[in-house]
Amino acid sequence: MDSRARFTGRGWAFLGAGAVCLLLATWLGRKDVLALALFLGGAPLFAALSLYVVKPRVLLKRGVDPALVTAGDPAVVRLRVRHRSRRGGDASGAVAVHERVPEPLGGDRELSVEAGGEPAVYTVRPRRRGVYALGPATVRVADPFGLAAELLDASERTSLHVAPDPVELPEISADRLRDSGTDPARTAQPQPGPDNVTVREYRHGDPMRRVHWAASAKQGTLMVRQEDPRSIRRLSLLLDLDESAWPGERRWAGVLPSTAEFEWAVSFTAAVLEHLTQRETAVYALDTRGRPLPRGGEDDDAPARARVAAVDDDGAEDARHGLARVRPLPAPGVRPGPGARPGADGGDHDGNEHDDGLADRFDRDGLVHPVLLVSGDLDRAGAERVLRGTLRAGAGSAVLVGASPDRVPEAAAVLEAAGWSVVVVGAATAPEDAWAHLGTGARTAGAAR
Repeated sequence: MDSRARFTGRGWAFLGAGAVCLLLATWLGRKDVLALALFLGGAPLFAALSLYVVKPRVLLKRGVDPALVTAGDPAVVRLRVRHRSRRGGDASGAVAVHERVPEPLGGDRELSVEAGGEPAVYTVRPRRRGVYALGPATVRVADPFGLAAELLDASERTSLHVAPDPVELPEISADRLRDSGTDPARTAQPQPGPDNVTVREYRHGDPMRRVHWAASAKQGTLMVRQEDPRSIRRLSLLLDLDESAWPGERRWAGVLPSTAEFEWAVSFTAAVLEHLTQRETAVYALDTRGRPLPRGGEDDDAPARARVAAVDDDGAEDARHGLARVRPLPAPGVRPGPGARPGADGGDHDGNEHDDGLADRFDRDGLVHPVLLVSGDLDRAGAERVLRGTLRAGAGSAVLVGASPDRVPEAAAVLEAAGWSVVVVGAATAPEDAWAHLGTGARTAGAAR
């Protein structure tokens, strides 16, 4: 910790009173007043000297439970303090801690923490997704009389990851997602329905939404749905992370640079993941360079694995949690701007990737399923790159978030000419409205939330 000493308000009052007494002693010639002046002025100086000699050391430990939450859910922060002197002994008593907390989490906190005792606890309830930094903290250690204080800066920060809270999307026909890929087995697969569902006994960790209540009542124990794998639909969901597609006004998702349009796209992606995986659809979540979107709980190198795993009902929450740390990124080979933090999204962006990374991914993993693209102000070149990359899958659907209400991205005409269904929205559009417009032939969806 870095430290700095200063007089407290009481210490400055003592010094001021000592100066007044010194003037009075000089004017009146009274030795008793001079003695009082020396005592009042010397006490704060002696207190500061004692702190310098003792040189207090404070160890601060911060814990966040849980470290990854969904927007709107609370997280509990605990601060523990150990106060040690230069001689190595543990000191007792409370110390004051000034904890720096971002404004979206409620602002800074002033806490009194018992050294070596119970932790101080406070709760944050983030309303928006992103990665938030808690700390650094300043610990104030005073002398026993409160005349001088040592301010110790704890530079450590703790991250809180906040996943988007998915809205509930309306039911639409599966055919509206352009089920027109080249998978020869698709036409032979039965569609999800009651005849394709088998049940098994509930196991710890199974989502409660998969409980089959009718079978549970009949068997007298909790039973969960276990669908026939042949009934599972598949979809490739592409979230555009190229910063060139998100030219809107800069805003922050915690410490991550973003825009209002990009935040809308992330929220929509989370809602689609939640909606489809609950309906027996396996989702391959990628960006438009063919990189798997990060998962919650994985290290930042995990998405560089050779093969992308589909997100199913059991993994939907983990996939949503990974969306806490996505952000717009420079294209491969483009140097990040000031304040950019490479790898914050969990991907590998060293500039060695080439323009056909998406096509390589679709070829390598055999992604011939329908495609849903979520992008922003995508230009013509970007649209052509997506079309080349998804050629194996045939036509698809796209939701484009315009930077202004009256602007239609150049990509809209390019994608429509290739047979794609395109919906253009703004950052004020309700995700439910955009979802309901997919495949209807209407290009715009403008209902605000």
